[in-house]
Amino acid sequence: MATPDHLLGGTDGTVLFGLDFLKILLQRPGRSDASIIAVCAHEFGHIVSYKNDMISTLAPNHQEPFRAEQFADYMAGFYAGRRKLVHSDFPAASFASTQYAFGGGDHGTNKQRGDAVQQGYFAAYRDHKTLDEATQSALAYCMNE
Repeated sequence: MATPDHLLGGTDGTVLFGLDFLKILLQRPGRSDASIIAVCAHEFGHIVSYKNDMISTLAPNHQEPFRAEQFADYMAGFYAGRRKLVHSDFPAASFASTQYAFGGGDHGTNKQRGDAVQQGYFAAYRDHKTLDEATQSALAYCMNE
């Protein structure tokens, strides 16, 4: 989970990662390391929304967090696309499959999660958007979902 609280100095927020969830990810078939990175990228997507105060638009009063979750998935996809540009063998597809596998509830359906990751990936890999451009695109994408 992500929190806007600064539990360490010089940070924009904090990502907390439990050992039980880590064990679940390590048991996933294929690239479990990519699954762990995908989850971390999603949580850091929340930190971006806190830092830019987009969270107040995405989930006013912390109600109905679906759009905030979509934003984090989009930003995870953006991270995967940026990494793929630098390292052609980066397992970017694992990001969509990880978010897809953990769909449901406030995060949206499996398809909605996978689609958000894919859109973020395209923003980086195909469209070469900057981080600022991607955060604006992510906000627009999520507000139209």
